Amino acid sequence: MIARLRALRLVLVVLAIGVAAAPAAHAQGVTYAVSPPIKGALYTDGQSDRYLLGGAWLYRADSGDVGLAEGFWRDAAATAGWAGVTVPNAYNAGDFSNASMTGSVGWYRRDFTLPHRAFASYVKARDRHWIIRFESVNYYATIWLNGRQIGSHAGAYVPFELDLSGLHAGVNRLVVRVDDRRTPEDFPPGPSGLWWNYGGILREVYLRSVQRADLAQVQVRPLLRCPRCAATISERALVRNVTGSPQSVRLDGSYGTARLHFGAATIAPHATWTARAQVQIAHPRLWSPTDPALYRATLTLADSRGKRLGGYVTESGVRSITVSRGGQLELNGRLLHLRGVALHEQSLETGAALSPAQLRRLFGWVRAIGARVIRSHYPLNPEIQEMADRYGVLIWSEVPVYQMQRATLALPGFRARADALLQANILANQNHPSVMLWSIGNELPTPPSSAEASYIASATALAHRLDPTRPVGMAITDWPGVPCQSAYAPLDVIGYNDYFGWFDAGGGTTDDRSELGPFLDSLRACYPRKALMVTEFGTEGSRPGPVEVRGTYAFQSDSTAYDLGVFASKRWLSGAVDWLLQDFAAKPGWSGGDPVPHPPFVEKGAVDFFGNRKPVFGVLSSVYHGTTQIAARAGR
Repeated sequence: MIARLRALRLVLVVLAIGVAAAPAAHAQGVTYAVSPPIKGALYTDGQSDRYLLGGAWLYRADSGDVGLAEGFWRDAAATAGWAGVTVPNAYNAGDFSNASMTGSVGWYRRDFTLPHRAFASYVKARDRHWIIRFESVNYYATIWLNGRQIGSHAGAYVPFELDLSGLHAGVNRLVVRVDDRRTPEDFPPGPSGLWWNYGGILREVYLRSVQRADLAQVQVRPLLRCPRCAATISERALVRNVTGSPQSVRLDGSYGTARLHFGAATIAPHATWTARAQVQIAHPRLWSPTDPALYRATLTLADSRGKRLGGYVTESGVRSITVSRGGQLELNGRLLHLRGVALHEQSLETGAALSPAQLRRLFGWVRAIGARVIRSHYPLNPEIQEMADRYGVLIWSEVPVYQMQRATLALPGFRARADALLQANILANQNHPSVMLWSIGNELPTPPSSAEASYIASATALAHRLDPTRPVGMAITDWPGVPCQSAYAPLDVIGYNDYFGWFDAGGGTTDDRSELGPFLDSLRACYPRKALMVTEFGTEGSRPGPVEVRGTYAFQSDSTAYDLGVFASKRWLSGAVDWLLQDFAAKPGWSGGDPVPHPPFVEKGAVDFFGNRKPVFGVLSSVYHGTTQIAARAGR
């Protein structure tokens, strides 16, 4: 153990030295080779004509925020002041200073040429169009193309797209200014927070080639009235004319072997056609954790002569997720007693910019521990969501409306911005069968204010309107003595964050872990028609030592085993999610309740920073693999 702690300290020193001594570009500039994006994407769900804008990027720190005035955005070939990086990239990875947590400004640049043969010969030059897609930038992004600002965006974890107008033959120059100095009104709020504020382009960047019209948004929605009923596949596509002249198009699709016909339309210049189609699957193979059956869904857009213009592909699953009359979650009519883990997408070396290999490793632990549900405080990387689709792991999909203050909840404009974030998550991730529910927030003030109640009502209504096939939930804090809350009435699912015996809440009312069971019963009595889950539980585990000492591996294992025993006795409980899968960086000075802390790190993980499994991993794995997490037959 001593060796492990020494290794951790050494890693932190090395990382800090690396950040402090990161080489600036030489005065004459770095050697930089221009290259085109590469055809293809790292995940399936999306348009067919995507190009990964990876390869060599340039980065320039701007701690003094002088880049706007000094023209870092200008269309200039010189590379003096820039250093080479790859994207995804977190520019403060390894820097655990107060300044790093508060945030700063950084600039990214990618010089590129356009791919050859990206367009069919029958599409005229004036009808050829490019779109750029950013999967996640933290937090504020401003984008220039060839010295002209083309757009901006605020908020991480959800994708955004911009039209790339102003492209030309030869070298094109993309510049992105990133500012991760979050305010108390942002999601999550700053300047502090409870997971590290990694700034940068944290997920991939793509270009999309568009011929005449764009399949801008595609919704593939399986509708299952009962477990043995035929399924109705309801699809909707937004087809946007990107040109200045009318375009006549036809849209067709497939769902497995079934065919869909959306019909034809003539779309006015720069207008959008909402195309709809349905098909029935008489005897669908249902998606579930025990049999994650997927159907390949495709769309093909063609012109009036039948020549291909574009396509879309996704992997879909037929299933229903509902709350029973008795207040329990059901999947395909089968009661759920899920066990799972929460996770953060970060590593010591690369911060929140994870490679496909890092994401696969993270998900490998999810499977090894036997988790059937995962949760994070933000929408997960699309690659993780597709792994969940393939391997039958459900997702509590949450937006980072996280621990907002009462005064912030009451500000004009808060609700509109929070609703916009929720809508972005639903539109981006609704095609994943693994997404179990839409969570509208975490640990908002208890008891709820009138402003919070208003947000809960509006956000729940919005989610139900956008996606009536999934429940809506929220994770809350609560403790003995808090009365039942009418503000939670619109919710379908309530998640309770349980830290009995670890954190002090309600003036000491959660100090005694033996009170956990009675408190859960009182929560059930308050909300008998809601599905209830435990959305967090766990303690720090950072070192060997006796079971009665807080923060030891033995204490962590014993506490986890105790909680799991309580949960097993509550057959009405729809699930429990351990906090958390792997240790992560939280904020400067974080102790987490451990008398021997290692700030800024949360060490509640079943896996440590280096990928070593702690003893609690075995406790969780044994219980999870031994728990019937989905009933063998329908509960009604």
